[in-house]
Amino acid sequence: MLTACIRRFMPHLGIFMLCLLWQSPFCRYEAAAAAVSSDASLSAIIEKMKQEPRGPFRRIRWFCNDGSNLPTGEYVCSTHGGGYQHGEWSRQTLALRDQGYLIANVLAGLDPAGFTGPAAQLEQLRQILLERYLVAADDGWVFRRARFYRGAIQSEDEQVAASRILRALLTDPEWRRPERFLLLREAVRLLLPSGALQLTTSVRQAASSLEEKDPGFAALRIKIHGLPDSGDAERVRAYARDSGLASLQPVYAGFADLLDAFYAPHTAEDQLQQLAKDTSSRDIKARIKDASAMLAAGGDEVEVMASLADRMLAWRILLQKKSSDSPEDRLRLFQASLMLEREVFVRANRLPLLFPQAGRAQRLGWLRHLEKALAGAGLLSQRQLDAFLEECGHLTAAGLHPSAGEYYASLRYLGRTPQWAQRSLEFHYAATVGRWGELTPLAAHFVPDRLRASPVLPFTRILDHLMADASRMTGISHHIFGQELASSLRALNPGLSRGVLLMPPVQGVPFRPDGIYILPSTTEDLPPVAGIITSGEGSSLSHVQLLARNMGIPNLVADDALLQVLGRHVGDRVVLAVSRRGAVSIEADGPQWDEVFGMEAGLNVPIDANLERLDLHDHALHALRRIHADDSGRIVGPKAANLGELGSHYPELVPPGLVIPFGVFRRHLDKPLFAGGPSVFDWMSAEYARLKGVPDQADRRRQTRLFLARLREWILATDPGEEFRQQLRFGFGRVFGSGQPVGVFVRSDTNVEDLPGFSGAGLNLTLSNVVGIKSIVNAVKLVWASPFSERAFAWRQAHMQHPEHVYPAVLLLQSVNSEKSGVMVTADVESGDRRWLTIAASEGVGGAVEGQAAEEVVVERASGRVRLLAQATAPWRVHLLAAGGSEKVAASGREQLLSDAEIRQLRDLAADVERDFPLPMDETGKMMAADIEFGFAGGKLALFQLRPFVESRRARQSEVLSAMDRQWPLFFDHGIDLAGVPAVEGGGP
Repeated sequence: MLTACIRRFMPHLGIFMLCLLWQSPFCRYEAAAAAVSSDASLSAIIEKMKQEPRGPFRRIRWFCNDGSNLPTGEYVCSTHGGGYQHGEWSRQTLALRDQGYLIANVLAGLDPAGFTGPAAQLEQLRQILLERYLVAADDGWVFRRARFYRGAIQSEDEQVAASRILRALLTDPEWRRPERFLLLREAVRLLLPSGALQLTTSVRQAASSLEEKDPGFAALRIKIHGLPDSGDAERVRAYARDSGLASLQPVYAGFADLLDAFYAPHTAEDQLQQLAKDTSSRDIKARIKDASAMLAAGGDEVEVMASLADRMLAWRILLQKKSSDSPEDRLRLFQASLMLEREVFVRANRLPLLFPQAGRAQRLGWLRHLEKALAGAGLLSQRQLDAFLEECGHLTAAGLHPSAGEYYASLRYLGRTPQWAQRSLEFHYAATVGRWGELTPLAAHFVPDRLRASPVLPFTRILDHLMADASRMTGISHHIFGQELASSLRALNPGLSRGVLLMPPVQGVPFRPDGIYILPSTTEDLPPVAGIITSGEGSSLSHVQLLARNMGIPNLVADDALLQVLGRHVGDRVVLAVSRRGAVSIEADGPQWDEVFGMEAGLNVPIDANLERLDLHDHALHALRRIHADDSGRIVGPKAANLGELGSHYPELVPPGLVIPFGVFRRHLDKPLFAGGPSVFDWMSAEYARLKGVPDQADRRRQTRLFLARLREWILATDPGEEFRQQLRFGFGRVFGSGQPVGVFVRSDTNVEDLPGFSGAGLNLTLSNVVGIKSIVNAVKLVWASPFSERAFAWRQAHMQHPEHVYPAVLLLQSVNSEKSGVMVTADVESGDRRWLTIAASEGVGGAVEGQAAEEVVVERASGRVRLLAQATAPWRVHLLAAGGSEKVAASGREQLLSDAEIRQLRDLAADVERDFPLPMDETGKMMAADIEFGFAGGKLALFQLRPFVESRRARQSEVLSAMDRQWPLFFDHGIDLAGVPAVEGGGP
């Protein structure tokens, strides 16, 4: 099931619309732990705390520095090394904290040393910061009434403790690493918020509160949240005058005054002057005073914004360096940087209003300034900034008249920025926000609220205007329910389908096969559905994305413009079409589509076994080095066959392995289903035939589930026998030696995967790092059972003529504790261009294939030039344990994962593979690209799988999709005048 309803927020303004559609951007999370009660009871506990006079506390106590916990009184801790008075947690609070929910934090009681050094308690810090957000956004959160419980929280002590914690972080070399900068800056923002920064949260909270009291205020609230500007105060006053409720007139007036304060001039310069006065460092004082003077001088709005952005970036570089400046002075520079960010936000939101006739080149310049500000804020890395600036330089290198195709492609690339920023925040907060979602749905607003209050908001506003203009200029149009939509969509997988437009099912309810789902992202356990509309794509080379691409399931990343429309059609039957060049069409389904889908059905590729090739009489266990390509589909599947062939050419790259062929499983099926009953194989064959004849689809699905469950239960419960165990011990010792215990990956390898028309990526089970013969036998049974899961059946056997002839071989591959791992496709996945390689990688074992937020790059084969698509931002990596199994440990979050030397090894491998390992041909007679799974340990390459990269023939040959792309070549070379003003209305070049 989908475990987290929002793991990645959508690019551009879609982060806002998804919140509106789902009422909370996080719909569901994993259960936190077995000991935790239901979400409803957890949230009820929190709601009760908010109303309790003592909130999360039991009583007031003195907490002394020697560890004593003493009753209140005067000078209680004077003989105990000093201490602090504050509330003592209630039993309910302690129970929640014991379960990992670190609520009701009192900073005065914390030791700053816990947040420093290599073993810093980063998760505790993240929870503290999330709670600080909730206190501001939820009227005090669990402290709502406890704020009036005298002595429970001492604001002076909290301020002192916050400064002490931040000084400790600023003294620690670990916190100078680039991957920690964003979290450190967020700690300054939330632990020591300035008045101006508090205003941002106050404005958002006040707008939401007004909407709750006056539903008619909703449209203005959406505007203020999504597209704020200095005219909002007057809009609120006008609304109050013309449409407001009489009882709320003082509230409207107070909110308008708050907006006036938010946009008031001189706020930042006054605060910067005060910071400069408090600073002892001559260099930092000069920098802050210079920024204040620049704001006081005023001038051209764009030049001021550019200067602010440049300063933010320069200050970040300074703050990451070792310095003799005191932690207090460095802290003031962080605070000054936050003030500059707010100024950039306010000024950038005004630019489209101040300069409506600004040309395309000018607006691209605005984006460059905002990109620098985002990098200065830590929301982007230097690597991402460099990639952005390089793309801008490429776009303008030919002067002011690039082709329409170049212009459109470059803007699509620049449009990755909002998702880059989102993923930077999620690296630090996604897991924490996910858990706290069980306490309050407001936790889900943390990341999107931060993005909305950052330069990401004006960036998306400016970019979306340019993208809509570029779509018109190139002839690429998106048609949604009969209307042309100016939208910055991004197509992931082409395809044509019909189905019901749906939101994610609630927990325990299965996905419908005819559902076209609006999802936050695709995840590894997604069953086959009719279509996928996501707010974030994760890894484009994950197993489920490869399956969707293979089966012609259309998949696109939506933006807010599309989601606004789709929200009104949930539950309707629709047709979704995504072309290869990225055009999107969504229309109401009806009889007029029957003929189209009737013709296109013939383009489906049947999935079936080559029964003539099968050799089910081979019951020996084979060393992987003895297996070759011509064994594929005969005694083993393509996984072992291709890997064995690779191993014969690159023995140093392919780990040792042992293969259990098809015949062992087939012989196992000759055992009786029950004493005196038929063989399992005969029973299977009869059941498959019977199920085909069940007329009612719902009843057929129910009976199929029961059949599959019984089959899996039999496989797992039936002993393969002592002869098999002895054979396994002998073969294992012969391949891996009989010394220290060796861990192996136990991998399924069926006869019906990696076919010319079907991939099967990730459908069956792989068990990692299994140690010991007994454990391996149990793992083999699990792998044997996995092709008969409901999900595997839905993707594969349901499309087969002879589903009983699915035979899993098993590959035992020696474990490699990869420091980084991933997938390479020997083509540009988006365009199909063979001059490029597409590579996705994550830290640890099993990277990128399970949908992690991976590093994604395309690499030019000839030159080695690397084009960044995304940085790796998965917060965890998998590490193998010597005793077997694995654990999840924190990922480093570093900017660049694959080194230049490692990319060079992959380039060399790609050239060799296509020369020495000819892959199958597609229906056009062209050799298919290779899909290669790899890992690196100590810079050394290891290979785990080679298979053809299978795309949908139906998507490639669909006349409907081809027609959507026909006008693209007409406008591809059309010149774009970058000095011209982007069109707002109308269409066409």
